[in-house]
Amino acid sequence: MKDFIDLHDYLISSELVGDWDGDEEEVTDRINGFFHHAYQLFPEDITAEQAEKVFNEIWGAVAGQDFVIESEIDELESWLESFVNQLLNEIEYEE
Repeated sequence: MKDFIDLHDYLISSELVGDWDGDEEEVTDRINGFFHHAYQLFPEDITAEQAEKVFNEIWGAVAGQDFVIESEIDELESWLESFVNQLLNEIEYEE
């Protein structure tokens, strides 16, 4: 089912991230990188609804948050992997 999810439907533009004092493009790239990385963590049998929930939760967790630009990439990847795995576990138990 993962193959039927179009990641491009969830990617954001710099207009959506808001004002970051000139760092809008970098913030946009980092958040879109989160979505790409999260997609790689998805199990093959994830549904479109489950994927959308994860993407929405990621966006809700990072929108407007300074750590997106202040943290190193490896720290962000570690945080994202934990966050996505926790969400996937919660989704699994909800069903």
